[in-house]
This record gives sequence, structure tokens and C-alpha cells, in this order.
Amino acid sequence: MAKIIVIGGGASGMMSAITAGKNNNEVILVERNGELGRKLRATGGGRCNFTNYRNIEDFFDKIVNNKKFLFSSLYTFTNTNLIDLFVENGLDYHVEEENDYKVYTGSDRSEDLIETLYKLMVKSKVHIMLGKKVVDLIIEESKVKGVILDSGEKLLCDKVIVSTGGKSFKATGSDGSMYGILSKYGHTIVDQKPALVPLTIDETWIKQMQGISMKDVAISWKIKKKKFEKRGDMLFTHFGISGPAVLITSSYINKLLLDGNVELSLDYLPDVDRDVISSVIRENPNKNIQNNLKEILPQNFVRGILEKLNLAEAKANELKKAQEIQIVDEIKNMKLTCNGTTGLNSGMVTSGGVSTKEIDSSTMMSKKIDGLYLTGEVIDVDAETGGYNLQIAFSTGFLAGSNV
Repeated sequence: MAKIIVIGGGASGMMSAITAGKNNNEVILVERNGELGRKLRATGGGRCNFTNYRNIEDFFDKIVNNKKFLFSSLYTFTNTNLIDLFVENGLDYHVEEENDYKVYTGSDRSEDLIETLYKLMVKSKVHIMLGKKVVDLIIEESKVKGVILDSGEKLLCDKVIVSTGGKSFKATGSDGSMYGILSKYGHTIVDQKPALVPLTIDETWIKQMQGISMKDVAISWKIKKKKFEKRGDMLFTHFGISGPAVLITSSYINKLLLDGNVELSLDYLPDVDRDVISSVIRENPNKNIQNNLKEILPQNFVRGILEKLNLAEAKANELKKAQEIQIVDEIKNMKLTCNGTTGLNSGMVTSGGVSTKEIDSSTMMSKKIDGLYLTGEVIDVDAETGGYNLQIAFSTGFLAGSNV
């Protein structure tokens, strides 16, 4: 029997505590907020998209950084294992197959998931300390001996699990302060960047498109002449673009943006050939182009691109071939210059964190400090939107709790 301190009451921290407690350890969970799971409450717009229903092997195509590092944790505690654990403890769920197989609580309430995790901690006899912030670790001869709280109180223990999250959504308590502490004791911290975050765009004309949402858009970009593409819904905003496809794209280009602007190509009808669009434009010669195109695209979007091209009132029979090509280009290959993101605080997750090279992927224990374990978003791992990041949090938490 060992005394374990878990720092952080989010998804990975609670799962770490539950699993460590099951193994007859004395477990103390320290959470700086006055409540558990503050960031969980906002997940999935408050509906709590806590995992994904795809086969676990398909998860790795959705992981952006350090997928090989996650093999042990995701295969040890899969999405099926997670769902089974929750069902066994009274939590209903439902799968939205048409929405990327996202898994939500049966009630669409995040509070139900947090309550289930709390009940599991009670079963595991976890002692929960709320409103307490860890400001330092106690390290002696490269071995963890305990933690120091902001009150000055020292809590001694045999092992520590760090589950403090990244730097996104500071209001939830994830301010990145643990990175400085871990760096002080020899851990390499990969620079943090926002992931799953809206993108800001250089072109000012798109402000007139604010509020227009588009379905199933293909967004592509190039890295060293190699083309990458993601598809999904998107939204025009006053600062640029947002929505699922954009958030996913941001996770792949956030490093590129450190070196300058990134050109994006947007195809609003990826399954429709250019010739078909041309035919629709010319379908009713005496009608405005806008009236013809509204059969296949939202009217406000069509109006926006036609106004940009000074063709808002043009009829199909007045259109020159070069102008027709311009319209099709705006639909099939719109170029937008991404000049940044809306920042770490608006990112759904943090890209960067403790280097995976310094963590044993089979146990989640630090290779630098004996008895110190790291889980979830504090590590340099992140994935696309769709419940994948939360599954990573639960899986790494389970693995750490199983090995303390």
C-alpha cells in the first residue's frame, strides 16, 4: 500500500485517482478549483462528448502529435472499457453516428459524467481536497517525496500523479503553472500552442460573410509541397473562420504559423465537379446567377462571393467565360491567408507540454523523477475534435493509476 497524491481534478486526474484507489492505495486528489471537472463541464458544448465510438485502432489517425506514445495507454484502457465502466456505474450514453461517432452522456449533461466519476472516487476511498493549489514538488535525490500547497502546507507521499492540464481555458484552472515546476526539476517542456482553435484570416472582405455556416467543406494546405486536407462544417466569423473543420485544421498548422502566414484552399462543394457548377450557373440564362446557384449553395454565401466579384446583379446570359471561371474558383478553390489563431485561451486543447521522450509510455512514469507520473493534457499529445482528447485523458490516467 502506497500513499498517492494526484494533482488535478479533471478527467485524467479523476481516472488516475479512481484506478490508484482500487489497488488499495491511500489516494489524495488535490484540485485548485472549488469543484471537480470544471473543463469537463464545457465539453461538447456542455453535452459532454466524452469519447468516440470508432474502433480503437482508428483513433491513431485522429491523433496529431506523438501517436506512437499513446499505443500502450489507448490499448490498455480503450473507449469500450471506458463506456463499460460508466454503464456499470449507472451512466447512460448515446452515439451520434452521423456526427463522427461522437459519444455523449444519455442526458446530454456533463454533470452526470462528473457525478459518476465522483461516485467512483468515493468507492475507491479517494480523499478529495478542493480549493488547494500545488505550487511545488518535494524532490530528493531525483525521487518525489510530496507536494507543497499554496498555504505552505507540505503533503508527504510515496508517489505523485500530475494531471494539471495545459494552458487553454485559463478560467478552468489550466494556467500552465505546473510546466515551470516540472522544468525546474529537469523536464523538457515543448512550447505550448493553441490547438482546436479558430483561425484569423488576412483578407478583410470575409467580414461580410460573418455568421454564414457551410456544410462539409474541404480545407487543404501544403507542408513542403505535400498537400493535406480535412473536411467538415465551418463558420465565417468577424475575425476569420471557425467550426469543426477549421478547429481540426488549426491543430495541424499551428507549428507552421510560427514561421509566417499559411495559405488555405477551401472547396465548398468537394463532391461536385467544376463542370457541374458551371452548368448550374448557366441553367436559367435569364435569371440572376445568385438565383441559379442557390439551388446548390446557401444564398447568403453565394451573395457574398458574387459581391466580392462585383457580379451580384449579373444574369447568367450576361456572364463572360472568364467570370464564370472566377465564380467556380471561389467555390472550388477559395484562397484564404491564415495569419494566426485566436490564442491559447480560446483553444479547446493545448499542443505542447512535457516531452513524451521523458515519460515511460507503458506506465506514464517520468524518466527523470522516480515516482512521478504524468497524464493527459500536461503531456505533449493532442488529437482532433470528436472525443479523442478526452479518451487520451482517461486512458493515460488509467495507466498511471494502475502502475503507481
